[in-house]
Amino acid sequence: MPQNVRNKIKSLAKEAGFSGASILSVKDFKKYNQLPSNYNKYLEKKMYGDMDYLTKKLSFFYTPEKILPDVKSVLIVTMNYLTNSLIRENWQEKSLAHLNKPEKSYISLYARGRDYHKVLKNRLKALAKSISEVIGDFGYRACVDSAPLFEIELAQLAGLGWRGKNTLLLNKESGSMFFLGALLMDCKLVSMPDKKKNHCGSCRACMDVCPTDAFVGPYQLDASRCVSYLTIEHKGIIPKDLRPLIGNRVYGCDDCQLVCPWNKFAKVSQVPDFDVRNGLSNSTLLELFDWSEKDFYEKHRGSSILRIGYPRWLRNLAVALGNSSQYFNQVENNGAGRAREKRAVMLSLSKKVQKGCDLVAPHALWALQRLESKD
Repeated sequence: MPQNVRNKIKSLAKEAGFSGASILSVKDFKKYNQLPSNYNKYLEKKMYGDMDYLTKKLSFFYTPEKILPDVKSVLIVTMNYLTNSLIRENWQEKSLAHLNKPEKSYISLYARGRDYHKVLKNRLKALAKSISEVIGDFGYRACVDSAPLFEIELAQLAGLGWRGKNTLLLNKESGSMFFLGALLMDCKLVSMPDKKKNHCGSCRACMDVCPTDAFVGPYQLDASRCVSYLTIEHKGIIPKDLRPLIGNRVYGCDDCQLVCPWNKFAKVSQVPDFDVRNGLSNSTLLELFDWSEKDFYEKHRGSSILRIGYPRWLRNLAVALGNSSQYFNQVENNGAGRAREKRAVMLSLSKKVQKGCDLVAPHALWALQRLESKD
């Protein structure tokens, strides 16, 4: 494939709103990838919680044709997701400060706007059409966390960054504040090999800041302790010993990215889809806890938060409300206003204890007991 064609594809990706793009042939992926042995070791340690689907994922590494018949190449893309307002407001410092406001809800930065799965997938499909006008028709599949791919491994081999100690992809131009997507193609394209050196050095800020000590070592995450797993992927009861460590994090966790030195280079998104919706950057826990099920589905229409459903949404908020006990139990020094807030919170929790489902009620009861305690 001529260099000018590769450059044209990268240019088209930029025009489609992607911040980075690179090509990797499936042949090179299989040749240079060291993932299988490392991944098997991870599976053996059973640190994936109840995400049992991960045990089946490796089989697709050997036969990507199961995902797209006769696949020969993969176009890997990145898309920045920080908004203009965040970049202007010293987003790392402000977000860390928000975690110290126990009455407020913390929603992971990536989830405050439109569902990135839809945004990237639609733009990948449009990009495929544009590429076909350059190289001719080809078969493809757009993948954004929707197929058993190892996106970070693909991105590393394609030269889009290196895997950080927090297991996320990092690069010197944008830190880690971007999404990954892949366009599997049945046409033969030449790889753009430019594997990046790891620049984490001796830094361990991401590991040390983790609220639940989920990192068992550099590049090793015990997902069953990770706040993102507990508030999104985990479908059941959150272990009692981990609840106090979750703080006011309702959906996901950004801590390891907020302290990463490379994220001072994070760039603003080129698309408007990730702008904050429904006041999710500054809502109180009680405001969100009092949403009806209808409110939840209407206000989160088009959001990735919908995937956890209303019961898990309430479960997470109940845990966060329980963790606001110290804030509300200081009413003696903060006047009648906070006392009224506390009564409203306890009333809402009591209703969920009495009428909540089997998932919500135990967490609401735990929160209520925390608020009733003077400790």
